[in-house]
Amino acid sequence: MGGQPVADRELLLDAAERALRRDGSAVSLEAIAVEAGVTKPVIYSRIGDRSAVAAALAQRLADRLVIAGTAALDGRGLDRDALAALIEATLRAIAADRELFVYVTSGGASDTLQGTLQLAGRSAGPLAQLLRTWLEGQGRDPNVAKPWSYGVIGMLNMVSLWWIHEPDRDADVLAGELADLLWPGLAGR
Repeated sequence: MGGQPVADRELLLDAAERALRRDGSAVSLEAIAVEAGVTKPVIYSRIGDRSAVAAALAQRLADRLVIAGTAALDGRGLDRDALAALIEATLRAIAADRELFVYVTSGGASDTLQGTLQLAGRSAGPLAQLLRTWLEGQGRDPNVAKPWSYGVIGMLNMVSLWWIHEPDRDADVLAGELADLLWPGLAGR
């Protein structure tokens, strides 16, 4: 209608991801609007400010991380090797969306908090369920599943930020090192 492009939320978020890949994590809302072929007020009206864009993109990234982790586990039980596979899949998914990850976790103060919490919350839920089921099967207290999942996600967040800026080892090597750190605690040793 009226010769104006349709600018729905998902198309604008697609444009934001393209602009991030092109311009990096310091991309402006103006650059996102240009990529989408709209004006900046359209971004504000359909999504919101930079924090809202970061939160929406964090949801997308979290969904990708959950899909990657689920595929890596492929229905198998939790053991040290499965944990390493889960971590490796997470690292590879983050590396594939490096600028997006940096954008939602390292923006301005409000962006960082909102994006990081969004990313952690969506990622921790499925991990907590996996840990709860596994702990129950081991006859152990399942109430530690939620704090453990947030602890693992927090560790992965910080390690990933370091690793994507200083990639001094392959994802599979780093995943094995992290699994060696985590597995004895998870296994109760």
